[in-house]
Amino acid sequence: MMTDIWLSALTIIVLLLALRLLKSGNGKQIEQEESAEGKFHTLITEFERENSELVRSIAQVKRMTDTQLTGVKEELASLQQQVGELMRQKEELLENIEQLQSSIGEFSKTTTSTVAPLPQFLKDEYKDIPQLYAQGMSSLEIARKLGMGDGEVKIVIQMLKKQGFLAAE
Repeated sequence: MMTDIWLSALTIIVLLLALRLLKSGNGKQIEQEESAEGKFHTLITEFERENSELVRSIAQVKRMTDTQLTGVKEELASLQQQVGELMRQKEELLENIEQLQSSIGEFSKTTTSTVAPLPQFLKDEYKDIPQLYAQGMSSLEIARKLGMGDGEVKIVIQMLKKQGFLAAE
């Protein structure tokens, strides 16, 4: 019976200790829950603040990018106009080249009909005489241009005509 009393007393003591631990544990658990809730609230508040800062930064970057994009679009439009103008000028130049080539072709046809290929024996100082004569210059004009005597030029022209290098008049 004494053992039963001791056992009962021991059981009551253990139960009282367990109850006290539970009571103090519940208080700590409530405090921990309140502390966790506060930490969670703080974390959410920080997250919302950082999120709003991020949204502001993104909006600012978007505005800057839009401004730059507008500038780039304007520059592109200007460059496209310049390219168009250059293409128009290119077409004009190609037309001018074609006209010049046809003019040169016509000139060379008329020149070759009045001036035969130059003879090999003609001195270098006389090489321009047939060309100038074919252009319609007189012997006196050719002599002045080349710095020679009029008689010298006349002799070269007569010789070239006799040999068939210049058309006889």
